[in-house]
Amino acid sequence: MSLDPDFEEMRRQGHRAIDLAVAHLADLRSRRVITPPVAAELAPLLAEPLPRQPAGMDATLDRFFTAILPRATLVNHPRFFAYIPGPGSFAGAIGEWVAAATNPFVGTWLGGAALAQLEVQTLEWLREATGLPTGMTGIVTTGGSMANLGGLAAGIGDRDRTRAVVYTSQQAHYSLAKAAKVLGIPATQVRAIATDSTLRLDITALAAAIAADRADGLLPAVVAANAGTTNTGAIDPLPAIADLCARERLWLHVDAAYGGAIALLPTHRPLLAGWERADSVTFDPHKWFYAPFECGCLLVRDDARLAKAFGGDAEYMQDIPRRETNFFTRGPELTRGARALKLWFLLRAVGVDAIAAHVRADLDHCRLAHELLQTDPRIEIVTPPQLSIFTFALRAGEDAGRRLVDDLMREGFAMLSSTRLHGRFAIRFCVVNHRTSASDIRDSIDAIRAQIDATSGV
Repeated sequence: MSLDPDFEEMRRQGHRAIDLAVAHLADLRSRRVITPPVAAELAPLLAEPLPRQPAGMDATLDRFFTAILPRATLVNHPRFFAYIPGPGSFAGAIGEWVAAATNPFVGTWLGGAALAQLEVQTLEWLREATGLPTGMTGIVTTGGSMANLGGLAAGIGDRDRTRAVVYTSQQAHYSLAKAAKVLGIPATQVRAIATDSTLRLDITALAAAIAADRADGLLPAVVAANAGTTNTGAIDPLPAIADLCARERLWLHVDAAYGGAIALLPTHRPLLAGWERADSVTFDPHKWFYAPFECGCLLVRDDARLAKAFGGDAEYMQDIPRRETNFFTRGPELTRGARALKLWFLLRAVGVDAIAAHVRADLDHCRLAHELLQTDPRIEIVTPPQLSIFTFALRAGEDAGRRLVDDLMREGFAMLSSTRLHGRFAIRFCVVNHRTSASDIRDSIDAIRAQIDATSGV
């Protein structure tokens, strides 16, 4: 079997793959959100001898769509409310397919100027759509984790990493502490600052930590603030943090991987006031912009700081123009594909206004779920919606709450996740999916109540 069959066969195979994918999407609502992942079942399902001879494309497509995908957790399912969903979109998927099929290289200007300029333009669209300052630019990454790594790398710069200190919130995404570790910052110099009653970073505690570290001879370097935490959607007091960073001459990084999308809504953009003063901002378009995985973005005020953090050279790279955009100087990788193409297709084909309308609908659907659950006397709301996440607990206690999450997973109709807030067990309900309807919300609330009834014997 040729790696590239004849063109007619390419068309046939491509059409069949698209037909199967579209059939899957068309039937998504009737499918299980999750089949409990049991290694003892999955290992033999996937175990096959090394395929030295071709199985053929049709058999391979059938194998994936009939045997493997039905056992996958469908994070794009309209009733997946666990974690922060990655819903994807068909427009973005077409961009991803085009990127894979044409296979351009976008690591250097010489190797991929047209697609490099497309990435620059896509980042500019993102900046303009969210109202960040003119001139901010950066790089499309594989996700928020890599964007956070880039933001911290730019912020730490050439400071002595044995003394540099990074400040986050106790509610910060774990990728920030991980990025600091990768960058050589000792774990003892990553400060998880306390939060207030609404789980926002406590500015008084932050100022005290910075002062104490300076007194101890350390080098405060970066404050990483939240613009929509994973746990509850909390937004840190960004204006006060920006003021403090300006006084202390610290790099302000804002992790807006989740919450940045609300800037598309004029009614909600004021919630992010202060983020325009950030030195770097993380986005995750594969969350609330509905791009396919893997699509993160980092925007910075000064791209020279990225080049200082990630720039490199070699004799075999001497032909590369250095005054143009070379993305290998903005991140850790030289070889990288057309990551921006999925977002470019999505923004251009669908339009920002349509994406914004879906963000607003997700906010409405989250409020609907919250309103329906808070009327149930067996349920206590722990944190109301700040964005499109709220949390609740069962008055019957933590064990009952854990059973509810597990029972829903076993049934497969809807999926929630759990966390701990202020030391107590809580269940998260997050709506980030353009496919989710009010009926999906009502049906899922009914399923939650039915599981509570079944467990309590009502």
